[in-house]
Amino acid sequence: MNYGVIQPPEQLADYVRFFWFVEGNQPYIHHAFAYPCPELIFCYKGYFRYGIRHNEDRAMSAGVFGQTETFSRVTLSNNDFGILGAYLYPHAFPQLFRLPAAEITNQALDMKTLCGKDGEMLEEKIMLAANNGQRVKLICDFLKLRLKNIRSEYSGICSVIKAVSKLYTETSVLSLAENNFLSLRQFERRFKELSGFRPKLFLQIARFNSLLNKPFQEKSLTELAYQHGYYDPAHFTHDFRRFSNRNPKEYFNEQTITAMNRGTVEFGK
Repeated sequence: MNYGVIQPPEQLADYVRFFWFVEGNQPYIHHAFAYPCPELIFCYKGYFRYGIRHNEDRAMSAGVFGQTETFSRVTLSNNDFGILGAYLYPHAFPQLFRLPAAEITNQALDMKTLCGKDGEMLEEKIMLAANNGQRVKLICDFLKLRLKNIRSEYSGICSVIKAVSKLYTETSVLSLAENNFLSLRQFERRFKELSGFRPKLFLQIARFNSLLNKPFQEKSLTELAYQHGYYDPAHFTHDFRRFSNRNPKEYFNEQTITAMNRGTVEFGK
């Protein structure tokens, strides 16, 4: 399997975390965990199916996969595949597309639904591109055209959302509101508009993500729980199951194949 990461141009760095691609010839299932950032995903080779929670899987098409507070899965059933994604910051869609973040929370929208004819044309160009460098450039050009939509008055909260998404540190919603010179109610309303989540839930998901892929050898689950700000091991286990559909003992196991901080991978034969 060939996996790679491509950094965005500086002009888009406040909205795109990075681009990623995976290519290979072995069937797999990606068990994805809750995540505060949406993605643009293009399957340019192979046949994928997508399911959220315990719902039945359906054919997966190019589009936006919104920030989510629950688990999902992507299944590849054939042996030759290629998939490209753009990890976006939560505020990217409200700022670039003027689309309330809540409209894509726990949702998957195809490119036509998201952007009409422009979305269809982008998907077609991605399929015809010769390599992932060209594909990334096409997406960048598509996003740059939407920089004119940005509302500068939201820059303060967008910076908070970006910082928490990149590197979670323990904090409170009240202190974040005070640092932005907003009342608690004003801050919560604007934060949800830009991130798709209430700030408290957003922080819970970000904390959960922050402990994934961390070294766990010689550490008990109790130690991991307290190191990441959980009240007790039961609280830690509850949140872990809620956001991943997994028991932490299953995840923190040397046999588990992790997918960065986006879940686990199970390979077929």
